[in-house]
Amino acid sequence: MVKTPIKVIVRTRPTVEFAFKNININENTGHIAINIPKSADQGFVNHQQEDWGFTFDKVLQNASQEVVFDICGKELIHSALGGYSGTIMAYGQTGAGKTFTMMGSQIDYKYRGMMPRCISLLFQEIEARYEQQITVGVSYLEIYNEMMYDLLAGGDQNTGLAIQEDNNGYVQVKGLTIKRCQTEEDAIAQLFEGETNRTISEHKLNKASSRSHCVFTVHLEIRSRVESAEKVIISKLNLVDLAGSERTKKTGSEGRTLLEAQFINKSLSFLEQVVVALSEKQRDHIPYRQSKLTNLLKDSIGGNSKTVMIANIWPEKHQLEETISTLKFAQRMMKVTNESSIRVNLDPQVLIKKYEKEIKDLRQELAMHDTLANRGRIQYEPYTPEQQYKQQQIAQQFLNGELEDIDIDSLRQVKELFFQFRNLYRNLVKDLENKNYIPRTEKEPDVSKKKSDQVKPVDSVGMEENKYGFGLGKARKDAKPTTNIENLVNIQKDEFKQVDDKAQQEIRKESQITEANKESTIEKRIVNVDKQQAFADFKNKEGSSINQQILENINQLKEKKDNIASQSKVSIQLKSQIEIKKSLIAQKQMNKNQEEIAQGIIDEDEYNTLKELKELKKQLKQNQENIRQLKSEIIVIDQSIIQSKATLVQKFEEHFLKKYGLTLQDINNPLVNQKEEEYSINDPSEQDDVDQDALAYIRAKNKVTQLQKARKQEKMHK
Repeated sequence: MVKTPIKVIVRTRPTVEFAFKNININENTGHIAINIPKSADQGFVNHQQEDWGFTFDKVLQNASQEVVFDICGKELIHSALGGYSGTIMAYGQTGAGKTFTMMGSQIDYKYRGMMPRCISLLFQEIEARYEQQITVGVSYLEIYNEMMYDLLAGGDQNTGLAIQEDNNGYVQVKGLTIKRCQTEEDAIAQLFEGETNRTISEHKLNKASSRSHCVFTVHLEIRSRVESAEKVIISKLNLVDLAGSERTKKTGSEGRTLLEAQFINKSLSFLEQVVVALSEKQRDHIPYRQSKLTNLLKDSIGGNSKTVMIANIWPEKHQLEETISTLKFAQRMMKVTNESSIRVNLDPQVLIKKYEKEIKDLRQELAMHDTLANRGRIQYEPYTPEQQYKQQQIAQQFLNGELEDIDIDSLRQVKELFFQFRNLYRNLVKDLENKNYIPRTEKEPDVSKKKSDQVKPVDSVGMEENKYGFGLGKARKDAKPTTNIENLVNIQKDEFKQVDDKAQQEIRKESQITEANKESTIEKRIVNVDKQQAFADFKNKEGSSINQQILENINQLKEKKDNIASQSKVSIQLKSQIEIKKSLIAQKQMNKNQEEIAQGIIDEDEYNTLKELKELKKQLKQNQENIRQLKSEIIVIDQSIIQSKATLVQKFEEHFLKKYGLTLQDINNPLVNQKEEEYSINDPSEQDDVDQDALAYIRAKNKVTQLQKARKQEKMHK
């Protein structure tokens, strides 16, 4: 077990209005000095503190996203692959840059944040570790107004979510969806999909303020390909984007935004209480269970994890009070120490295979001993029905006196003979009962009756019950489980075939023959052919049916997206109404006396409110189910568009080859050069001009573009 203090990094938000007169930053020593002159309005007697000094592990001023990741993220990635769980947490006031630090910008690849960079480095390290088999799963949890939502689940996102802790102090969320990811692209796509479901709002200090705490977790299962395979190292990496603390007087929050701010400030206050309690060595009780956030981060703060906190500050003059508050919390966090250790589990399926192999080896060794002892070949497998019948005959002959001695060759035979003796005795008792046998004495009937009462329950469950006493029993040969853990991880990739490879090869062979026979004619035609016009004519004539199908699918796609936007707006309204109803019910409960609460008495207004709340939850569940269904339909339509476009390109190449005697292999494809709103396909030739490290990021972003557009429309209608 390794004791490590929580590492605290301070990052300043770039601003042209930096308070140079009030804030002094020394990046080399990690020291921040703040001075706020006393206000003359308070008179001569003024005990206001003027100077503050803070020292941290590192202070980053005007640092790039890459520098922040190198300092905060790389070490935790390697630790997670080594078996130590890690947590990266962004804390600060609203508008200080927490979400930009963790998620970054989705518009420009170089401005991506900690989350996509951690995923990218993680899969690069996994590919380099040939001696290990590493399974990756991701989950995305949102805590909004003290309610937990699963951002990667469809339908009712908060059904059955509960925080649990095992005996070793490991915290997990029951019912949380964990998506298995085999590639970097899959993991980033899940990250983007979860981002589209986050709750955001606008106020004076931030146009896209996060109104909830979000935890993106990467779950790792590490198995060795060299050493013992049944040992599984379990670790996880929590990437936490906390909602920003805010002063409602500055943000001007009202209505739903004000209610969200109250929940945010309340949960952050409980988080600070936990940190203060952990920093005091004599404290016996740590109030983790005061809020869902502190309970969820129990193993990250003072638990079994290596934790890095990024304190984001806004170094402007009118934000000095919030800056000092953030730095005070960060300084308290440095006093907290975590005890990190490697969590090792045993894979039951691998253990079963190992034990089966050991049993097989032991049986072979027994066979060798029997051979050396001249006992012949003794079977150690469970008895077949024929062998059981033979042992029954031997037992019957022994009881009848026809057999003096029984040749015993194994303990297994002894157990089987005793079992057959018991069966013969029970059958004899049954025969006596069927013949209505009545002994002469009066006590004997009672004894036989008691015996029959004891026997009947055993016979009622069948002859196979407790057949081998304390043995394992008899299992069929086909009873071996066929479940393979790799089947639970495999994710089907391409569901739609894009282009027929055999057809492409045949076209290329025909084009080579045509070019060899008509070289001079082709050269003349290349100069005179307008490829753009040829493609336009093809769409209007030979390819009109495919083109019309693409246009219809595009219109359907637009309708589905508009429908999602309207449904999302209704979903937000329903959530707001549910919170209002819950507040009313809570107020009713506070006004009741203890007797009314104990008896469960409710008045008519409270009954109607509960009834309305139930109906609103039902509507919200149906609304979210509709959104999930629309998202599934969008994916199907989008894949259909891609497939139709690929078919259109293939048909045009065949038409161009037949009409002009040349292929489009070495010329620009007119379909690719068109605008994205009309036709856009993923041409592999375009990937040569893109940074190879960015391909997975771009592909994943394209997968969830439709959902992001729907989210933007939702914000526009607020």
